[in-house]
Amino acid sequence: MPIRKLFLNSSFLKIADKLSGQQVMEWHAFFDQAQWWPREKLLAYQTDKLLRLLSTAVEEVPFYRDLYAQHGIDVSLIKTINEMHKLPIVSKKDLKASYPNGCTRKTNWPVKEYFTSGSSGNPFAVMVDNQTMSQARALMLMRANYSGWQQGDAVFQTGMSLKRGVVKKIKDLVFNTYYASAFDLSDARLDYYLDIIKQKNIKYLMGYPGSMFALANRAREVDLKLNMSGVVTWGDNLYEHFRKCIEEQFQCRVTDTYGCGEGIQVAAQCPAGNNKYHIFMPHVIVEIVDDAGMPVPRGEMGNIVLTCLEPGAMPFIRYKVGDVGRMCKEESCSCGRGYDILEKIDGRDSDFIYTPNGNKLIVHFFTGLFEYYPEIDNFRVIQEDVTNLNVQLVANDMLSETLLNKIRNEILDKGDNNLKVHFQIVQKIDEIKTGKRKFVLSNINKDKNHEK
Repeated sequence: MPIRKLFLNSSFLKIADKLSGQQVMEWHAFFDQAQWWPREKLLAYQTDKLLRLLSTAVEEVPFYRDLYAQHGIDVSLIKTINEMHKLPIVSKKDLKASYPNGCTRKTNWPVKEYFTSGSSGNPFAVMVDNQTMSQARALMLMRANYSGWQQGDAVFQTGMSLKRGVVKKIKDLVFNTYYASAFDLSDARLDYYLDIIKQKNIKYLMGYPGSMFALANRAREVDLKLNMSGVVTWGDNLYEHFRKCIEEQFQCRVTDTYGCGEGIQVAAQCPAGNNKYHIFMPHVIVEIVDDAGMPVPRGEMGNIVLTCLEPGAMPFIRYKVGDVGRMCKEESCSCGRGYDILEKIDGRDSDFIYTPNGNKLIVHFFTGLFEYYPEIDNFRVIQEDVTNLNVQLVANDMLSETLLNKIRNEILDKGDNNLKVHFQIVQKIDEIKTGKRKFVLSNINKDKNHEK
């Protein structure tokens, strides 16, 4: 075993957990075992966790106590997961209205506030304690393990910000991670990334599907085939033409994953390569429901509703994330894992915005920008041609012309100085028929390599 892998599989990571006040490796070991439990044991575990969660929510969280009282619900009468449809569905808007005092609770763990908008474009603050974050990070490791990656394997990862900070830089060094921006996808920058991957003999890639596709498509354009071992994607839709291009050019399987920025890791595609998503059952309950909140038959499309089984500092119970998907008709997988299976997730959009200088801006370029502006409640970016961007904003009274100029300059500086950004203040941004508002609309003609 290489020294780095031996180092990471020793007591080092446990020591790191101690120093950070987390239990990542302990939870990783638990999830690694639990995935092989029989379905009956997993369901029993989920039921026990659910009943504890409901009791905690009613006793310690005013939002849930008042919500259930308004609906005349006695949670002590809920005995099984199959009765969850009796509970009301909770939206991001509901939690946002009661944040922070109404929907949070005190825990025995350190707590941190995170700002997330995912691909919904709707900025949202959440409180996450170290216990919940430990589980999420453990499952992040597991989803990477599903690709064949192991701690210590070199990885090239794209992300939202190059400002890593001391702790993240140490993590990158220890985990042999080469970190790059997912927003600078000009041909010159992509060539630079490909050179790093080739020179460093990196075998694993991880990041947003849009950036992975851009990297693979550029490799195709320069006739470079790299024999990778695995690619892991998260955050946006992995379109089929994305997958095909990535797998053909990098000669390996893509492992797509599903989660949300609220600290909930949901599922990852099976290592057996059947493209079905194994649900992390000890961590989350996934429901597929109709618009009335009632379960739909397996195999039929519906709204995805999540319940995080760890109450944490901010419980999420029957939380409608805005995505749609379907459960697999088969309840078991040939790989032998006991986890239930999602067949498909739909509703996250990763349309590119093409800029005059040849850059390509993916979904998180905009969510990563707007989520830090509390003056902006919602947004949509519409591209009619390669030069002009129309940005619709749902804003509050704190929005000013000075702030709009600051946002415009940030888009130009980080995206392309040749763009022309036009703002339009609107009262509402409508959702699309898939059940999720499409917040990036590119109406320019795309060449056939970019067609869906």
